[in-house]
Amino acid sequence: MKFKKYIGLIENFISLSLFKVVDAIIPLIIIPYLISVVGKDNYGIYAFAYALIFYLINIVQYGFSLSAVRLIAVNKDDKNKLNKIYSDVFTTQLYLSIVVFVILFLLVFFVNKFKDNYLVYVFFTLLILGELLSPLWFFLGIEKMKFITLINLASKSTFAILVFLLVKTESDFVYISLYQSSGFIVAGIITQFIIFRVFKVKLSLSPLKDVFAMLKHGLSAFLTMVTPTLYSNTSIFLVGVFGIPQYVTYMEIGSKVSGAFGVLNTVLTSVFYPFINRNKNVIERIKYFFVGLGLLLSLCMFFLSEFLIGLWLPEPSPEIIHVVKLLSPSPFLVSIISTFGVNGLMVYNQDKIYLKTIAIGSVCGLITGLILIPKYFYIGGAIAIILARSVKAVLSYTYNRRMMKTINIEEHEI
Repeated sequence: MKFKKYIGLIENFISLSLFKVVDAIIPLIIIPYLISVVGKDNYGIYAFAYALIFYLINIVQYGFSLSAVRLIAVNKDDKNKLNKIYSDVFTTQLYLSIVVFVILFLLVFFVNKFKDNYLVYVFFTLLILGELLSPLWFFLGIEKMKFITLINLASKSTFAILVFLLVKTESDFVYISLYQSSGFIVAGIITQFIIFRVFKVKLSLSPLKDVFAMLKHGLSAFLTMVTPTLYSNTSIFLVGVFGIPQYVTYMEIGSKVSGAFGVLNTVLTSVFYPFINRNKNVIERIKYFFVGLGLLLSLCMFFLSEFLIGLWLPEPSPEIIHVVKLLSPSPFLVSIISTFGVNGLMVYNQDKIYLKTIAIGSVCGLITGLILIPKYFYIGGAIAIILARSVKAVLSYTYNRRMMKTINIEEHEI
């Protein structure tokens, strides 16, 4: 019986691993091709535009990958509650999408920095629509990660095929966002089919009072998820504001490599999060594994980066290698945050404390970025990211230890 309890966990781990592998590898295949065809400057323009869109996507997601997952995980066997949660969250995201479209329209048509390449941003509106139609939080909550893998594969492979078939000249860089958005639309259509036909979920538009209730319920999770963009995504964005597009390319590639080395930790965090919410006794058994794995990945990233980037990019520049080495502590720091924050504080409903941790770290990163990026560009951006993650890691560990000490004292008294 004990082994049966872990079968679903193993299946979800394999499925989410494949999801993250696809998520990491396909962009790594596409990037060298795009840079060789459209050039570093034009790729930087696309990356800068995506940095802006990433903010807007965060608004549409509203942290539901935490708050909605937790709601679904504890109610997944109640069909009526499941329908209600899905309807409330989807309706909330629909209204948020409308707000996001208005914001993007105002920026593109009234701010020169964005108006110069307005087509790139117009095409990205389809990506936001695709995000609305792809509620991956639903599959995370019911712990059916294999569907996430299928959807992601459809999205990324559509993007890759369109890029390799249609991007042939430098001027084609304006269509990269269209092809990426097309992949999201394909994924959205598949997602809706699975949710309605396979899981028989019934969708109805929720009244505004339920939307406001959902916004209130998910506020802490939203701030928890969106606050890190104040230093990570903003580092890329600010490099584009103060520097040249080529510098954005350096930051974007460094971020992609860092993300690739952090895939395994991300998978384990997502797989264990709903499981630990129901089985809190396993937390102590896995924390050292998480942290040890993160340390190993960071060491590999530092010592192997030059060799791997040389194999990956046709013309690896020392600037890219420098950024990757500066970002190499990321997997270790993120593993501490995941272990003691997401799968620690969040599991015990200490959302406000974890939000405080995230907010302090992110503000530190943002201030550092604003000071260093205008002068040191991509180097300043990388330093800002590492500083922010270091602060978050230290605070996550500290607050978690305090919480566990309090829990142990209360249990001993009982």
